[in-house]
Amino acid sequence: MIKSETYNFYVSQIEEDFVPYWSKFVDRENGGIFNCINNFGDKKLSDHKFTWSQGRYLWILGKIYDLSQKNILTKIDYNDIKFQMDKTYEFISKYAIYDNKCCYLLDAVGNKLIDEKTNRYDASIFADCFALIGMVQYVKSLHKVELVDEVRNLYESIVDRIESGKFLTEPYPIPPNYKVHSIPMILLNTTYEYIKMLQRMHLQHTKEINYGLKQIDTILVEFHRDGLIREHVSTDENYETRMLDRHINPGHTLECMWFVIEFLKEFGDIHKYLPSIINIAQKNFDLGWDKKHGGLFRFVDRDGIAPHGKMGDSDFEILIENTHDMKLWWPHSEMLYVFLLIYEVTQDKRMLENYEKAYEYTFKTFPNREIGEWIQIRKRDGSPEERLVALPVKDPFHILRNFIKIVELYEMR
Repeated sequence: MIKSETYNFYVSQIEEDFVPYWSKFVDRENGGIFNCINNFGDKKLSDHKFTWSQGRYLWILGKIYDLSQKNILTKIDYNDIKFQMDKTYEFISKYAIYDNKCCYLLDAVGNKLIDEKTNRYDASIFADCFALIGMVQYVKSLHKVELVDEVRNLYESIVDRIESGKFLTEPYPIPPNYKVHSIPMILLNTTYEYIKMLQRMHLQHTKEINYGLKQIDTILVEFHRDGLIREHVSTDENYETRMLDRHINPGHTLECMWFVIEFLKEFGDIHKYLPSIINIAQKNFDLGWDKKHGGLFRFVDRDGIAPHGKMGDSDFEILIENTHDMKLWWPHSEMLYVFLLIYEVTQDKRMLENYEKAYEYTFKTFPNREIGEWIQIRKRDGSPEERLVALPVKDPFHILRNFIKIVELYEMR
């Protein structure tokens, strides 16, 4: 692998394909991005705006702005990016946030929409977390000192609600008597981004570092078993018998591993955890990789076969059963970054081989050359699938985030 070629490839993907594509869905009047788009990426389905997509887009905008300021992304108008950043932050701050928490869904102009399943505005703590990471990136990129208190209030509210159990997680509620991996994972990433803002503003962040390290210990102790990260944890008996407890989400685990690495590289003891991280990444890649068609399965059993076991009637269990063999866009973009990152940290040639395998499958399967983005949901054989697999959402996050991360990885070298 030639690093300069890898760097130039992802720069061109950002500049020539992804930014031009997403510019078509920017709401220049009200702020934010329209994110209810079909799987093929060529048709807007609704003017509704999921708050987490607005926060995600703001994070992407801030990163693009930073790279433009460094003359890395030279084909992008950074003044236009700044305009979008201002409008998107304003949209989130003015309409999505209320009482230091976030509304789950808004209409085009910012009216709050009640979630039908919960009959509440604040239907998902993930909306708060993604709004937060976008806001801290905005503050950091443009050095908006005057906004730090607003961001701090939201962060502290997120932590308080999670620690007290007063939060929801639509579209998939946490079943009674279960712990889920997604909560310490999102807290780790949210806290990391918040710390980076505090650093930029020369503010104290020792407490936040310790809180992030606590999330890593939770992930690598409470959710780690036999080289796998469990998504749902309840009892030892359920681990043997229930599909919910047995299933593994390889892509989610791989994404989490780069969260862990990035945090530990700056704020912890990376060498203490590195053997475990490498083992987890390799085992999940091997377990989740489709030996027949290539690509990463969405869900697998901990034994490496299709998910199985006793089922309840929750929406998430039905999702596992019905979509486990699909190939989704976001895990494949996560593989691209995590294996390059681990390779750069360890020089373990297996990680480079994993990257090359993932790269070959991903760029053969997902890109829609007609529009410059990806067809994000594929059947097991790689053919397009129009069926929804979660929310009716396409947003400019996972793919662009990982492309940006790869550019930053090699820009620093």
